[in-house]
Amino acid sequence: MIKPETSRRAVMLLVLAFLGGEALAQDQAQVVIDRGLTDDLPYTAIYPNILRSVDDGSPATILTLQHPDAPLQCDVFAVAGAEAGWSAETALDKLDVKGIEASWVADFPGFRVVAKNIVGFASGPALLYEGESDNSPLGVPLRIVHAEAVAGGLTYAIECLMEKAIAGEARPLVDFIIANFSTRSDGECCIPLDDRG
Repeated sequence: MIKPETSRRAVMLLVLAFLGGEALAQDQAQVVIDRGLTDDLPYTAIYPNILRSVDDGSPATILTLQHPDAPLQCDVFAVAGAEAGWSAETALDKLDVKGIEASWVADFPGFRVVAKNIVGFASGPALLYEGESDNSPLGVPLRIVHAEAVAGGLTYAIECLMEKAIAGEARPLVDFIIANFSTRSDGECCIPLDDRG
């Protein structure tokens, strides 16, 4: 399981602080398709063009997406050293909820895992957990959605942070990003949310 560095999360949140709290525009009519073009890091990320891609400076990050008018950011990252024989089902059964909570709570007071499940990336099953914090470096409660899968010796993850007050409105956009992510470079657009597994 990927456990991002605390300093990386803090930097993400500082960036989010500059984003306004306006309502999310849910224009998914146009999408951007971003592909890994090398054999050592295959992926396809498909996301609505309302989101902008920014460089977060981390070598593990494939893509950082921010909403221009709302406190929402999603990071897509990959790290080497995936567990042999990994499956989403086994990962869900062995999920270390207390360990996850402990890794977040220092920077996100009151952080707790509120849901865990298996969802579908376009390339196959992924482990998903969701957490909420009572506070954050932004001074507001956050909802965090984390989905991960293993392929080709890499652990891929999508981690989205959003202000809890807009989580319901932001969730369809986050779900679209997760449903249309592939650990392969030949992913195709688009999997409607109603057609997921």
